[in-house]
Amino acid sequence: MEDWRRFLSGFPRATAVGKRDYAIALCLCKLALRSHEVTALTLDDVNWQARTLRLSRTKQRRERLFPMPDQLAKALAIYLKCARPHTESRALFVHQQLYIGRPISTGCVRAVVRRAFKRCGIAASGTHILRHTWATCAHRRGASLKLIADILGHSSLQTTLRYAHVNLEELRQAALPWPKIRK
Repeated sequence: MEDWRRFLSGFPRATAVGKRDYAIALCLCKLALRSHEVTALTLDDVNWQARTLRLSRTKQRRERLFPMPDQLAKALAIYLKCARPHTESRALFVHQQLYIGRPISTGCVRAVVRRAFKRCGIAASGTHILRHTWATCAHRRGASLKLIADILGHSSLQTTLRYAHVNLEELRQAALPWPKIRK
């Protein structure tokens, strides 16, 4: 959890690129999105009144709707008002320097995360570790595996078990035999 805070606090939010990258990181950390789900987000997927973010292009091809946490809503608002270049593109996240205004790629999302890990001294690579971290934290806070699976977009709880890094000792305690009832 401390690494997660350090990761998020390491974004230089004084620049346009930093504002965009921070909003991308929050999508990955707070909503456990995949890289390609971040790149697929459009301006139309953000519902400011309902404070939701819609994923229409997912791995399982099932639309998912997420409540937008305050931290993410604020970061997106700042990015859209102060940092997103003027473009005809409906993509939520676009390039800031080279290819200005064009939608970002999954490679760009991965690069954002790699640079952030390096900046804050976390020995990790890849965006998927953020999904695993989210799932583990949610499970430790008491979220059911079914709920975690639904949020991650998993159709199998077996997959979710690997993501949530379920503590085997906790499972043993939960599976202790029920006390016998005397008749």
